[in-house]
Amino acid sequence: MGERFQPTSQRLLHLDVLRGFALLGILLVNFEWFVRPLQAIVLGAEPDLAGASLVVDWLIKALAEGKFYALFSMLFGAGFALMAERAHKKDVPFWGVYLRRLILLLLFGIAHMLLIWAGDILVVYSLSAFVMVLLFRKTPIQRLWKWALVFFILPIALMWLGALSIAATQFDPEIHTSIMAEFETDLDEFREGIEQAQRIHNEGSWRDNVGQRLSDATFILTNFVFWVPPILGFFLLGRWLVASERLTRPAEHQLFFRRWRSRGLLFGLPLSLAGTTLMYRAVQMVPTLELALGLTLFMAGSIFLALAYLSMVTLGAERLRFLAPAGQMALTNYLTQSLFWTWMMYGHGLGLGVVVPRWSHLVLALAFFAVQVAFSHWWMARFRFGPFEWLWRSLTYLQLQPLSRHA
Repeated sequence: MGERFQPTSQRLLHLDVLRGFALLGILLVNFEWFVRPLQAIVLGAEPDLAGASLVVDWLIKALAEGKFYALFSMLFGAGFALMAERAHKKDVPFWGVYLRRLILLLLFGIAHMLLIWAGDILVVYSLSAFVMVLLFRKTPIQRLWKWALVFFILPIALMWLGALSIAATQFDPEIHTSIMAEFETDLDEFREGIEQAQRIHNEGSWRDNVGQRLSDATFILTNFVFWVPPILGFFLLGRWLVASERLTRPAEHQLFFRRWRSRGLLFGLPLSLAGTTLMYRAVQMVPTLELALGLTLFMAGSIFLALAYLSMVTLGAERLRFLAPAGQMALTNYLTQSLFWTWMMYGHGLGLGVVVPRWSHLVLALAFFAVQVAFSHWWMARFRFGPFEWLWRSLTYLQLQPLSRHA
């Protein structure tokens, strides 16, 4: 029992391929927010989009937004389950090591959020994982997916509660007019804040942007009630996929993945397309019935499509194995994406955000990801971990991990 839990070299190819695939989708979605202020997410799509830019923006929202963070969240939950399972088999302590790992991830996320880009997901992941460890450490396998459903429903229920409350005020025109006037005033102030943030992104110094990111962080924290529950739900779903051996023995569960490939596309595509249509230019500060319906359809579509993507890539992992090195250094690649593209797009860097059209984001993201895959192959052929993965592991296990493959 005195043996210390150590990282293992055992890796599952399809999980690394899935992480690499998820990285591409995350970059496609994040690209818009390397150019626009993060708060503008509540205003819907840019009103002046047209032509190829409109098509690219709409397709990314319908097919990628919400789907790849869901996929990556499932993989995060699966990673937790694998680490816990291996520690249990070795009969060595695990929880202290994992909590230290989460604290470090939280610190990485805070630094990333404030110093580089406010759209960081690491803070939300680490805080959601703390909740998972605190409340669901010993939850039986058969209950994990049921709790996941509860957390998927929670933000939708809150949106419907708000929308129905606003709709009910229409029976009293005076109250309804007063409430809508307050929303309009808040919206005007919010738009002014977005315009100021855009000016800072385009023209401000790096220090100015750090100040803006402090404001952005406040916006993110105040919306945790809508972001944490779905992420926690996907964590639990990922744990269930490992506990039920579907992700650890995929060859024995091909029927499951073939079924979810079909079901996910059959239900996910129409749900996501319908939800995107309803929400595309909707102002999300006002909880209307149309917005609540759009969010419900969009989130349901995201769940189905995320499972379809997971199933498709798992079944085709051998053909997609070229993505595995990128997935092995997913943290490094994720941080590199925001570090490079904020420098390219923001005014304290090259300031390209004001000149590149929306359609070009697709081309730039694909090209950059191709470079990341190539670099990941070069790096992983020489080293055991990516740079940030090595730092994270060394700090987690309180000793320097061997880095070179030839040492």
